Amino acid sequence: MAQYGRGEANGKVILIGEHAVTFGQPAIAMPFTTGKVKATIETLDENSPSYIVSEVYEGDLDYAPEHIKAVVTRFIEKYNVKHSIKVSFETNLPPSRGLGSSAAMAVAFVRASYDYLKRPLSDELLIEEANWAERIAHGKPSGIDTQTIVSNQPVWFKQGKVTRLKPLEIDAYLTVIDTGVKGSTKQAVEDVHRLCERDSYYMECVKSLGELTYQASEAIEHHDFKSLAHVFNAGQEYLRELTVSHDKIEMLLEASRQHGATAGKLTGGGRGGSMIILSESREIAEKIAKSAERLGAHHTWVEYLGG
Repeated sequence: MAQYGRGEANGKVILIGEHAVTFGQPAIAMPFTTGKVKATIETLDENSPSYIVSEVYEGDLDYAPEHIKAVVTRFIEKYNVKHSIKVSFETNLPPSRGLGSSAAMAVAFVRASYDYLKRPLSDELLIEEANWAERIAHGKPSGIDTQTIVSNQPVWFKQGKVTRLKPLEIDAYLTVIDTGVKGSTKQAVEDVHRLCERDSYYMECVKSLGELTYQASEAIEHHDFKSLAHVFNAGQEYLRELTVSHDKIEMLLEASRQHGATAGKLTGGGRGGSMIILSESREIAEKIAKSAERLGAHHTWVEYLGG
């Protein structure tokens, strides 16, 4: 009988602390459950080569992008898989948008591989295996993406250590917007560090982002919508000062406010990428999403924060 395995994972968004986290300040990330990756593994006929199906590549394993080829080949060799396999990925998470797409693919694949082998999989082993895959994709990932995705609840991340926070349980909605502008996190991080080396004002902005992360933790602890909204708006001001906002982000923020948004900020590296908008009702959140799409956003999602 042909073997079959299936795995699934959601993405993540950073609520507050991006850029400051590279200076040793804390950051908070949360699962992005509307963004999904599904992975399947199935046995192929004896004479068929192993095959990959994904958004970015479809074809023989031998010619797949290096990070996909490395991860699948490691699985085949580590577990002595005798037959050729077909590995398929389905996702609505765009790559390089700060939404954890590569970590979600890694987690989904590891889950699918252990389901295929009919072996138990602990969270600790899942994180270890997925982080191996992330190192292939990114070199030295912080680990916040994998930890957030696996824990499936908000996490506090500081200097490589992760603490799980309470679920938000705030009766509010998050509109996640892919601006359609591909930012360079590496370049943005380097630029912010140069600014801070030249002028202590920018270092004060970084420290203020760290202080906002502590305020966000309190807001999550007490399910405080107004406090979280303040954190979003103040955080965007400091990120703007650090030169990591973008004209498209600012335009979409203003349009969101006109449609009733309470707060909003970029999420991730900035200079494009993704942004998050906080609203009190689904109706407002969906209006914001439609407005953003009319203004050129590539993707939008609405996430409920109450459960």
